[in-house]
Amino acid sequence: MKTLVLAAVLVTAGTAAADVSIIDNNKTITVDCSKDKSVSLIGNHITVTLTGTCTRVTVTGNFETVTGSATTFWVAGNHNTVNADAADEINVAGNDNTLTWKKGLSKPQPKISNPGKNNKVTQAK
Repeated sequence: MKTLVLAAVLVTAGTAAADVSIIDNNKTITVDCSKDKSVSLIGNHITVTLTGTCTRVTVTGNFETVTGSATTFWVAGNHNTVNADAADEINVAGNDNTLTWKKGLSKPQPKISNPGKNNKVTQAK
């Protein structure tokens, strides 16, 4: 496992270990999902571009922007923007998030759970 922003891989209640964990703020990175299958964004104001398809992207920080594909996107933070090229599962538990998806990975569209408040989850046109 490797870490970015040179933080240790973090394991806390509710947050699974990830191949890439970003706990700092105000960072812009690209993650190669063929090498790092799981991404955890814990800091704030992080911009991430995914290449390939990650297994899981977990967003617990705020004001994050994520673009790319993952089997599962789990967004628990607030005021985040996710542009999912492809996904099979989308969970938006945080508030005031915007998540746009284009297609499903293994099925026509992802399974969507949106229990948070004031979230926008829509298919891209």
